[in-house]
Amino acid sequence: MSQHDLAPLSGRRAPEAVALFNEAFTAELIVNAAWAKEQDSGTGLSWPACFVILPLVLHPPTRDSLPRSPNVTLAAWAVRNPVLSQGLDIRVATLAPATRRAIRFGMRTGRLNLSGTDIFAGNRPKNPNPQSWPDELVNTVRAARVVGRWFRATDVITAFNLLGIGG
Repeated sequence: MSQHDLAPLSGRRAPEAVALFNEAFTAELIVNAAWAKEQDSGTGLSWPACFVILPLVLHPPTRDSLPRSPNVTLAAWAVRNPVLSQGLDIRVATLAPATRRAIRFGMRTGRLNLSGTDIFAGNRPKNPNPQSWPDELVNTVRAARVVGRWFRATDVITAFNLLGIGG
């Protein structure tokens, strides 16, 4: 086993993981999801719902399959993409520490606010800019907003059941 292979066991994260799961970046994804939920429903994103944002939007095949239209529901997407929701429970568990770090960072910097058990965006996030942002960043932010909107009409328990999480 190389030293690189031992890094996860020793508590150190690989440089690629540090970059991808950078707290500022992951917090902004949660900010975008919370903001989208607020715009559609006037309420925040529930604390447990935050834990599906990163696993859905940072996994390229899943992100690429997310609908462009806000009219496609989570239930409709889950039925059309059962293979992508398989193993999501493992991704949620694996990314839980990154999600917690993102929420703490967002709250520390004022980008996220907590009211009861709901997470709210501290301020309106910047809209994705295809002219100056890399395509992957634009797509990831847009995906976070789609996932946030799903929670306007789907409660967390139903969403977790549809996604095969925790059952």
